[in-house]
Amino acid sequence: MKNKNSQRTKRSALYIIILLALITSACASNNAPTAIPTIVLDNNASPTTAEDNNITASAVIVPARYTRLSFASVGKVTQVNVKVGDSVKAGETLITLDDSILKAKVKEAEANLSAAQARLGLLKRQKTDQAHLDQANAEVERMQAYLDSANAALAAQSTLAAPFDGVIVEVNVAPAEIVTPGQVVIVLGDLTHFQIETTDLSELHVTKIQIGQPATVFIAALDANFTAKVSAVDRIGATLGGEVVFTVTLDFDDQPDNLRWGMSADAQFDE
Repeated sequence: MKNKNSQRTKRSALYIIILLALITSACASNNAPTAIPTIVLDNNASPTTAEDNNITASAVIVPARYTRLSFASVGKVTQVNVKVGDSVKAGETLITLDDSILKAKVKEAEANLSAAQARLGLLKRQKTDQAHLDQANAEVERMQAYLDSANAALAAQSTLAAPFDGVIVEVNVAPAEIVTPGQVVIVLGDLTHFQIETTDLSELHVTKIQIGQPATVFIAALDANFTAKVSAVDRIGATLGGEVVFTVTLDFDDQPDNLRWGMSADAQFDE
């Protein structure tokens, strides 16, 4: 009886040893490292493409001539004579300010000039010595200069005139509003002649751009390419997204129809 129990014990121990061996083997198999494939590079491959012979940049269509107009002094708007879309001629009055204070200064300067002239006339009638006459005459000239200055301020600060023929693009003020120096109240553009300006040309490429250099401009809104030439390269850069960029201006060889201020474009410069 003891021999049978001993044999059963030995047999159970053997089964346990075999089972442990199988488990250990399975774990080792699962933990085996996977081989990393080797990538072989073609030594004859090159990242250079045909497009690398050209420089490309995003661009925008702008009038060849445009301006943002403002007043040089504080004032109250009395008249706005134009609206967006109006065509105007050079010298045409666009906005008028309340000029009561400026007119008062003109009247004061006129009174001071009249007083100086009267004093000079009195000294002449009294046959005063030349030194006093020279002083009185100098005072007349000084008062005349003040009057000229007051009249110039009245003309320049009370009205805003168009500096060239163009179309009103923006009107940012209305009657009774107060304007401040430097506040843009009118945007005026000559919409008969357009140019292309780059917006993201890198400093790494601007040195390769020359005046007169040919380029191809693609305008998305017209879905067409147009030839152009470089007419200006900015000397001072700007920062765009942490990068330094320079504006390059191009003129169309043959300006297309249906252009609009602000249309997007892509410019490709031939090296």
